[in-house]
Amino acid sequence: MKMDDGGAPSKLEDSVIDDSVNNRRTCPHTHKTAHASVTLQRPSGNRVAVRKYREKKKAQNAYLEQEVKKLRLVNRALIRKLQLQAALGAEAVRLRRLLMDLKSRIGNELGVSRVYKQSGNGSSDGCIRSD
Repeated sequence: MKMDDGGAPSKLEDSVIDDSVNNRRTCPHTHKTAHASVTLQRPSGNRVAVRKYREKKKAQNAYLEQEVKKLRLVNRALIRKLQLQAALGAEAVRLRRLLMDLKSRIGNELGVSRVYKQSGNGSSDGCIRSD
């Protein structure tokens, strides 16, 4: 900045200094309008696009959270169903063994010896009498 003869700043220099102190942005040139009004006049197309993107992303996240809740419920139901099927399978095996035991006891009391052939699923195919 250029100083007058006495070393004091000129009125132009004072106004530039005041503008640079009062405004957040400093500018090498002087003008009558403030920078704040210039930023308000900028097109906001990018801001609109960013806002739409964020809203879309927020909606997508909400949808996915709902899907996670639904799938967790379905998963719990399927786990319960599998546990029930396992328990029913164990009960079926226990009942087959009990049936085989009862058949052999009945055969022993009647004096008939039965030999059971078991198929792949554990059921009896028939019996053989021996006297």
